[in-house]
Amino acid sequence: MQLDSNRRLRALAVALGAAALLTGTSAQAKSAARARVHAHAGLQLLFVTGVHRDVAGSQYGVGGAALLEFGARAGRVGIVLEGIPPVSIPQRASAYYGQATPAVGIFNGAVRFAVDRNRHLWFGAGTTVINQRTPLPNISQVASSRLAGARYELAYEQPLASSTRQVRAARFVEVSIGAAPRLFGADRFLYSNGSPAVNKDERAAEVDATLAYGIRYRESELLAGIRTIDFSAQFTRTGEEADRNNGAGLMLEWRRLIGP
Repeated sequence: MQLDSNRRLRALAVALGAAALLTGTSAQAKSAARARVHAHAGLQLLFVTGVHRDVAGSQYGVGGAALLEFGARAGRVGIVLEGIPPVSIPQRASAYYGQATPAVGIFNGAVRFAVDRNRHLWFGAGTTVINQRTPLPNISQVASSRLAGARYELAYEQPLASSTRQVRAARFVEVSIGAAPRLFGADRFLYSNGSPAVNKDERAAEVDATLAYGIRYRESELLAGIRTIDFSAQFTRTGEEADRNNGAGLMLEWRRLIGP
């Protein structure tokens, strides 16, 4: 009887140990699943119409650009990066400047945190960097600048009902607002007529907003919507307005999903 009792105790201990091991493994698996990284790389196409204002007046134009994108998430923490190297954008010839062809490059990056448990609403903080170089032939001048500062973002994502087709495609809506209220840098003016170069300290602010409808199908996401951009700059020493740019237009984006 004592031998049978010892066997029962050993069997019970083994069972309890196995249950504890399975419970611990399950908890670890759930924790790992929650921390699993989901990432994407993509390309956003912008077709924008807008106006540029400075001391010479207002110039209206239409332009296009392509921004490279990368994003990653693990649980309620994520990172979003987008940017474009300096790309020349021809403008209409101006009576004051001549045929100006500005080259503009932008980088936006932010770490985002999910505000709610369902990860619909996200708040982000990071940086914005804007580089530009503009030849102005009529006044024998090349103006260039680099502005940088903190960026803040608010994004909302809402899943929609999936399609009823045999192969289901998830649908969703995304809304995002980004702001860089204090960008700092300097404008550098180089002259081809022998005049000495001039540097002017500058501060600026930038706000952009996007509203998009998206479809997720297998390892890809396709989005279409609108995006607006507002940028204004001043010379810090005089308070004189340097320039202002307002634009809005169509946004098309493709994302390749990476990871589980």
